[in-house]
Amino acid sequence: MKTKNYSQAFCSLLLICVVTIFPSCNRETPENMEADMLTFSIREDGRTVVIPSGDHVVNYYLSTHLDDTALLSLTPEITITENATIVPKPGTPMDFSRPVTFVVSSQSGDWHRTYTVNIINTILTNSDFEQWQGSGSGNNYYETPVGWSTANNGVRIIHGMGVPDLEFPTYKTDEAFSGRYAVAMCTRLGGQTSMVPNLISGSLFLGYLGNVTLLTLANPLLLTKFGVPYTKTSQLPDSLIGYLRYIPGTDYQDPRGNICPDSTDRCSFYAVLFEGSEPLDGTNIQSSERIIAIAKYDYKTPLSSTTYTRIALPFVYRKPVPQGVPLQYSVIASSSSKGDLYEGAAGSMLYLDAVQIKLKNPEK
Repeated sequence: MKTKNYSQAFCSLLLICVVTIFPSCNRETPENMEADMLTFSIREDGRTVVIPSGDHVVNYYLSTHLDDTALLSLTPEITITENATIVPKPGTPMDFSRPVTFVVSSQSGDWHRTYTVNIINTILTNSDFEQWQGSGSGNNYYETPVGWSTANNGVRIIHGMGVPDLEFPTYKTDEAFSGRYAVAMCTRLGGQTSMVPNLISGSLFLGYLGNVTLLTLANPLLLTKFGVPYTKTSQLPDSLIGYLRYIPGTDYQDPRGNICPDSTDRCSFYAVLFEGSEPLDGTNIQSSERIIAIAKYDYKTPLSSTTYTRIALPFVYRKPVPQGVPLQYSVIASSSSKGDLYEGAAGSMLYLDAVQIKLKNPEK
């Protein structure tokens, strides 16, 4: 019987990552080796985002909806590591109607990091998943749909722990409902070392993976930051729509790796509207008192393993929408609904395409 403590093991993995995988986080490294983008903001918008270590794609959601022509002339403000340089130079208006690439170079000029910035000015960007961007190289290369986040960077960390062949759990597929591409999420079998959990579920969400801190070492669920600004304040979310296809894996495991023959894996697909400017995380995304409304797949509509099923989920409002308070929202999907607890079945596959949020006028 497997009796690994995966919370402790994953914390150990993250701790080693701090000192071995992310030299930019280790401030004892020589200054002239650092070439990191630390924060990004748009002067005309005023919101600042912190760039997580190892993340070279920046999705900046405008906190106020702008006319699309305004994207042609926005002023980036960027902080980088001390003595590094950046090209193109921020502080002057740039055309952000398409992705903009910045290159940060170390003081010595020997180290370079490339960052791609996407300015997002709409609700639910790239929800047909036709646009993808790559990160990394070699066996550390993976793609992410523009405007969205995954946990693939965590698998890249595991590669650095001596498990280079572990496949990324979230990836692009041409088995789409419409268009060329959809998102495929697969729960991968882990357990290759004592520091790798038995299961690693595929996931997709609006938000970002945070930086490793002493707090997140103690509770890895705090690493996942859910939420992007909700700017369509004249209307409110009415329903979440998506096309799903699901194939559960055969051997359901509990967090210790024990097979549960009477259990079957399930996917998750839901959206949350909440108040405040700070993100929610894996500990409170469905339970926080800041949640205003939630739309969640309840499994009453069965999913096919061979064809896509249209799922329409109403937003259930828990409380009135507060006035004069920033709003955020997130859409979350996973190949194993309890994957954040390292529970599910290896091989479970969720395909997702054509996601929409239908809006309604607020009640008077």
